[in-house]
Amino acid sequence: MKYLVLVFIILLSCSSVAFSQQEDEVVKTRANLVNIDVIVKDKKGKYIPDLKAEDFTIVENGVPQKIEFFDAPLSRVETKSNANNTGANGAEATAPAPSVPRNYVALVLDSQTTDITNLKQVREGTLKYIRDQITAEDIVALLSVTNGLQMLQPFTQDKAKLMAAVEGAGINASSKTFEQKDIAGNISARQEQLAGSPDLPSSAVTSPAAGSEMAKRMIAERVLAQFVKLRTALGLQQSRPILAALAAICEGLRTIPGKKTLVLFSQGFVTPAVLDWQVQSTIDIANRANVAIYIIDSAGLRGNAAASGSLAPGNPLAGVSGITSQESRIKAQGGENVFDNVRQEGQGREYDILYRISGDTGGRFYKGSNDIGQGLERIDQEIHARYTLAYRSTNQNFDGTFRKVKIEVRRPDAQVVSRQGYYAIPPEEIVLLSPNDKKLLSGFTAAQTSPELPVFVSLSQFRSREGLYTVPLALELPPSAVKFERKGDKQAMQLEVLGVLKMSPEKVLSRLGGNFNVALSDAEYQSIVSNNIYYRQDMLLAPGEYTIDLMVRDTQSGKTSAKREAFVVPEPDAEFAATPVVLSRHVEQAKLPSLDSNEAADVFALGNTMIRPSAGRQFQAADNLIMFLSVYNAANSPDTGKPLVRVTVRLLKDGQPATKPFDYVLSDVQNQPVPHLTLAEYIKLAGLAPGNYSAAIEIKDMVTRKSVKQDAPFTIIP
Repeated sequence: MKYLVLVFIILLSCSSVAFSQQEDEVVKTRANLVNIDVIVKDKKGKYIPDLKAEDFTIVENGVPQKIEFFDAPLSRVETKSNANNTGANGAEATAPAPSVPRNYVALVLDSQTTDITNLKQVREGTLKYIRDQITAEDIVALLSVTNGLQMLQPFTQDKAKLMAAVEGAGINASSKTFEQKDIAGNISARQEQLAGSPDLPSSAVTSPAAGSEMAKRMIAERVLAQFVKLRTALGLQQSRPILAALAAICEGLRTIPGKKTLVLFSQGFVTPAVLDWQVQSTIDIANRANVAIYIIDSAGLRGNAAASGSLAPGNPLAGVSGITSQESRIKAQGGENVFDNVRQEGQGREYDILYRISGDTGGRFYKGSNDIGQGLERIDQEIHARYTLAYRSTNQNFDGTFRKVKIEVRRPDAQVVSRQGYYAIPPEEIVLLSPNDKKLLSGFTAAQTSPELPVFVSLSQFRSREGLYTVPLALELPPSAVKFERKGDKQAMQLEVLGVLKMSPEKVLSRLGGNFNVALSDAEYQSIVSNNIYYRQDMLLAPGEYTIDLMVRDTQSGKTSAKREAFVVPEPDAEFAATPVVLSRHVEQAKLPSLDSNEAADVFALGNTMIRPSAGRQFQAADNLIMFLSVYNAANSPDTGKPLVRVTVRLLKDGQPATKPFDYVLSDVQNQPVPHLTLAEYIKLAGLAPGNYSAAIEIKDMVTRKSVKQDAPFTIIP
């Protein structure tokens, strides 16, 4: 291992969902109210539909609260106070006129996990629900999650439109479940192989037979590590778009009055530890909007599903501390630590996240049934049994802490089902930051003015689908600046990376980064001493002006550094153009997307090779200076029918020529994700003295004679 790499390529979809109302149908006021849906049952489990506002009491963190809004179940005539409805803890309040539908239901198909073979039962159950359950009080939308969020049918009361959308849902689905099963099977096979092979120390290799066994074991360990890496990457690919979609839908519903429900059809997925913050943020956004999330297992009855009462832990982290040593919990293998392994392995692990999201938002997870329609019918019954209570908290300090809410009913033997509380999040926050995040960001100015860690950051922009851009964020810092601690026979490092992406001036769009614990052997540690620690995260952005506030903290030393990067994503046009050149000194084999998926190749890949951007742009004379850029809208030659672009590179030292010019010709077009030409070439730096250099680059369309020029500064260090 030549360098330490912390790579998490996460799709940050800044998509939003539009929900429109006629302006004269709603009355809007400002109120910081907390909305909570409540279901009340008698001792026999039957819903109680005839309660009034005075039958309820609400206590927040032990302090009684005054109910200012009461909405009875949909099965009864409306009974409202004069107060206006709003989203939880700070949404814009709205009070509907009688003509406005009161029940909003968003049906969402998780095409990331749902096998095509299971789409039929999802369609049939949903069609039955539309025919039999939807009434004049209901307004329903149909959405799908693939690599992003797709609106198949906006909110409507037209059953014919909904049924037509359901019939076409999933046609372009690209489930990764089969790939996930294949990777899991390979991991199990390699684990069994290693469990049955002798664990021979190198000193015991005294014969060709023993040496052969050691070689087989070493190969199996390396193959296992690669499959584990693939599993982690696939978990990110599956879970990140789903979480982003759920958050976007709930945020879009925040200012809409009435009962609000999201129903997700999913076979389940596993979220790596690096996404724990996003899981909680999605739950918080749903609770603030008072959207109950129900989830139906789109796979139906499975032969290997965990039985009720199984001894498998109900929480993916339960029991880890008791069964593993501290060293093994810290150690990461192939991109996963033991906590990630526990999430991935064992019965029903893909269900854990479904139980958490549904339970923490006041919904329910239905699994183990092939009757999707029956699940939707049960959800519809709960929707029509929900009371909505709202109160203005006596504590108006939105400090991000959790507030426990207890609701009781003044009726004997009544059982109350509701959320246990909410996080006091400021109403203007779109992306929710934890108290720890805010505490770290509070030192941003000081860490930016007096950085304690040398951190290098680079941003590049590549055109993607539908007028969007893939914007990779690359970060580097030298290992010598980070504190490593000896833990047994390992060198351990703990690094915290926190980024906040904003749409200028102050609109927060996403949280980036994560916490990374790495334990290295002495040989691994020595191999990275002269190289940089590397982190990368991809964002999918629309044209606009952005800033990123980025903080890096060495947990063991307490040292921090902060950087603010402002950048503009331009509108794509038909003019001859090129991306800024990316410099690199690392190249590796690229993972090609499968033929049956619509997954795009990595933006830094060409053929079967891929570069790693060098954010620090520091090179040694023994390195090769790799240059990478994309060219757009080159004209085709009338003679060959192909474009012809010449790229000329001149290396300058202190403004003076340091080498002869280098010329490259580009004519081969890559069509994905949009047509472009790619420059991926290298220049040997051998013989050049240390100092400050720049690469003066001219990209010229030899057909139209149009050209683009740019400079890329870099340093050669001793």
